[in-house]
Amino acid sequence: MDTSDYFKDEAKEQFQEYNRVEQVKEYVSQNIAIDLSASIVSKKFELSVSSLQHLFKKYQGQTYHKYIEDVRMKKAYYLITKEGRRINEAMYATGYNNRPTFNAAFKKKFKHHPRYFRK
Repeated sequence: MDTSDYFKDEAKEQFQEYNRVEQVKEYVSQNIAIDLSASIVSKKFELSVSSLQHLFKKYQGQTYHKYIEDVRMKKAYYLITKEGRRINEAMYATGYNNRPTFNAAFKKKFKHHPRYFRK
């Protein structure tokens, strides 16, 4: 194999990896309220947990867990501030079932408890 074939194969592999990450991200955004643990999502996309973690670190610059938390918190913030949803509604709509855990994650992300943003 000459070097041009090697680089074509490498580019093709990177493109496939990137597309896989984009597919996972789309799935996450459409299913934010359900269990999105790395083990469940990796099975759905026929990846190992370590592969899923590696791909997110490589293409998103953060762990899969951190990505999920960020997406959920941004959605919760939107639901509370833009749609005027109650905190419990936002909590359940973003996949949290425990108010203290939700509040802690929200405060970590936005420096204030969710009630601070209620109108």
